[in-house]
This record gives sequence, structure tokens and C-alpha cells, in this order.
Amino acid sequence: MNSNNKNFNNKLVASMQLINVFIGAIIALICMVAYITIESTYIRGIIIIIAIIFGIICFIKLYYKLHKEEILQDESNINSIQLINEDNEIIRTWNIEEQIAFIIGKNTINDKVFIDLNDSIYSTMIDNNHAVLNYAAGKWYIEDLSSENGVSIQKIDDGKKYRIVKDAPCELKKGDIIFISKVKLLLK
Repeated sequence: MNSNNKNFNNKLVASMQLINVFIGAIIALICMVAYITIESTYIRGIIIIIAIIFGIICFIKLYYKLHKEEILQDESNINSIQLINEDNEIIRTWNIEEQIAFIIGKNTINDKVFIDLNDSIYSTMIDNNHAVLNYAAGKWYIEDLSSENGVSIQKIDDGKKYRIVKDAPCELKKGDIIFISKVKLLLK
């Protein structure tokens, strides 16, 4: 469902951008026709000045919009994952700044995972390779590798808890809470 909403929003934004381009082209054509048909140099000068001011305002708005997205992307970077208990007290923290992909699960003799939940009171409900986090295109994604107990996310955006579909990546944001079975991991 979240993927469908994202696709719809992307199509809506693309449609709005296309409409804005057409509006800009129509305004430019109106200015050109007015400039060609009006013989007064004074009125032509006013049309040119208005068109230049309008263009500068549009350029400044576009610049600030792009710059704001860069700032938001920097603020949304996830730097660490915190294991928290039922009272939201931090039990352990893992720094993930240097990571691009890692497994959440339990260490075994043959396999080592980055986030080891062996010491958790719910470790019997956690698979050795329970979930994987991947960093791609400036964002973190999680995939459920578990066959039984699954992975859920409480999204910071709406506070609702969602179950992740097995083997389907789900985008993560700073402030989201990952539930590995019943273990809570806060993204900071």
C-alpha cells in the first residue's frame, strides 16, 4: 500500500511539474505576442522588466526548493541504531555511519551479524539472519528475512506500526522504530 501511495505521489508531482511548464510557456508566449503587437517602446520596456522579474522570482523559488531538499536529506540521515526496552530506555547503541549494508539477527559460530540480539530476552523469537538493512541512493531500506516472527516498523510520520512484507525493501527514516519480533530498535 505504501509503495502504491508513493507511486501515485510521484505521478502527481510529475503532472504538476508538467502543468507548471505549460503555464510558463503560455505566459512566455503571451509576453512575446504582446511585445510584438505593441508599438510603444515604453510598454515594451515594462513587459520586458516584468518578464525578467517574474523569471528571477521563479529561479529563486526553485533554488530554495532544491536547497531545502538537500538540508532535509542531511537531517534525515540515520547515524545509529539504539536497542531500547519497554520503557524506551537505551540499552545499547550501534553506530552505522560507516556501514552500507548489514544483518540484524544473532551471532553463531559460523556467521557474525552486525547487530547481534543474542542477549535480548526475546532472542528465542529472533532468527540468525532476521533482517537486512541496505543504504542506497542516500536512504536506508530494511528487508525482512525471517520466516516466522517477521519485522514491523513504527513510522515517525504517523506513529502507526506496519508489518514488512518478506523480501520487499521498506524505506526507513530517522525516528522510525524497527521491531525485530518484539525487540525495539530506534533509528537515530
